[in-house]
Amino acid sequence: MNLGEKIKFFRKEQKMTIKDLSGKTSLSVGFISNIERGQNSPSISNLQQICEALEVNLMEVLQDVNEQSPITRRTERKSIFESEQGDIAIETLTNANHALNGISITISDDNQHSDFSWGHNYDEVGVVIEGSLEIELNNKLYTLNEGDSIYIEKFQAHKYRNPAKKKNVTHWFSLRN
Repeated sequence: MNLGEKIKFFRKEQKMTIKDLSGKTSLSVGFISNIERGQNSPSISNLQQICEALEVNLMEVLQDVNEQSPITRRTERKSIFESEQGDIAIETLTNANHALNGISITISDDNQHSDFSWGHNYDEVGVVIEGSLEIELNNKLYTLNEGDSIYIEKFQAHKYRNPAKKKNVTHWFSLRN
């Protein structure tokens, strides 16, 4: 099942129309319809809004539910998002459908990307693996370096960016609701 099919599945499971989902996310009916048909790719922020409205964890939409191995080799990680410019990539850290989800986010060294998250319906922990990361949380700016971690409670809006001229890699973990 591709991303659009999964969104449609969860939407129908919630007995929502596309118009209902549009009202909950402020995304247009046409945009959501195109996502479900595989003609548009949502940004991570849009996808988070959709997941919140559908009351599902982002990883439930992104991961392949048929995988069962407890081990994910670095070479076996699945790409779940890559920006059009190729400067942001998100991969799975777990291939199986477990209660604990993990993703790796890589922001290239020449990217000053800043993404806003409305918050998720789950708590998450982020660990900086390489480089540094700035996170704005509750109107306070935090700078994390290699080995630092941050705990973000569910529904807390936050913004992140790579403040350095070197690649940033963070690993994020959350529990499935």
